[in-house]
Amino acid sequence: MRISLSGGRLGPLLVVLAACLWGTTGIGARLSYGFGATPEEILSLRLALMVPIYVALSMVRRASLSSHVIVAVIGVAVMGPFHLTYYYAVKYVGVSTASLLLYTHPVLVVFLSKFFLRENITARTYTALALSVLGATLVSFGDLGYDPLGLALAVASSIFFALYIVSSKAALLRGASPDMVAIGTAAWAFPPIYMFHSLMRGPALPTSREILAIATYLAVFVTAIAYFLYMVGMKNVGASRATVLSTAEPLTATILSHIIFSEPITLLKISGSVLIVTAVLVIATESERLASA
Repeated sequence: MRISLSGGRLGPLLVVLAACLWGTTGIGARLSYGFGATPEEILSLRLALMVPIYVALSMVRRASLSSHVIVAVIGVAVMGPFHLTYYYAVKYVGVSTASLLLYTHPVLVVFLSKFFLRENITARTYTALALSVLGATLVSFGDLGYDPLGLALAVASSIFFALYIVSSKAALLRGASPDMVAIGTAAWAFPPIYMFHSLMRGPALPTSREILAIATYLAVFVTAIAYFLYMVGMKNVGASRATVLSTAEPLTATILSHIIFSEPITLLKISGSVLIVTAVLVIATESERLASA
């Protein structure tokens, strides 16, 4: 049987592909830590590599000044703080707790999208939202940490990521191209993060081949390609539905962690995975139905 990708199918697929690439972030980070990198160092290298890509894209695109201003504001004020709060949340309370609280962001995105982007939130979207958040919670369950500062940072990372998604969708609606939003916000996140790194550890960054290779992978695949796919997909399906689809990220991370690091897959994780896949299917079928309406 011949399968074609209609507009209703393509948007959800691109978002899920982006989420799968994001799911490799923790794998790359853990490998870099094994080679002696700190969270600030690998994050600074990852985003520094985005700057020349952004400059080259700007020369080709010849984007308007307003587009540059929008992506700069989102990058400096939203994406940079998101990365810092999340990486430090992981440091203080661990990956499980940080991921669990981060994936409350779909709830924030749905309601922000309804009131600020005027998106139509259907009963199916609310159902998928409940399934995805519960699924992400079960998948992320593990050795939970309760450090008050770490919990506060994890909640902050969720808020910043929700703001990133909604503000990026607003930028797309104002005419900014998906690649400018995806790559520009990452490039503009570099200055505040590198400034923070310099204050904490000095200006030097690691230069070993292994760490640079990991940073290059994170920059090209997890940042440039993944965020571009997400922006294109979100342009088609909307911010509220895209954020539900993005819960495929912890599912991917769980599977890869089991394959690469032999982390156990528990009944809770399996149950959460089933809920996430169900939520993705609900959103995908709804997007196709709306596209054909």
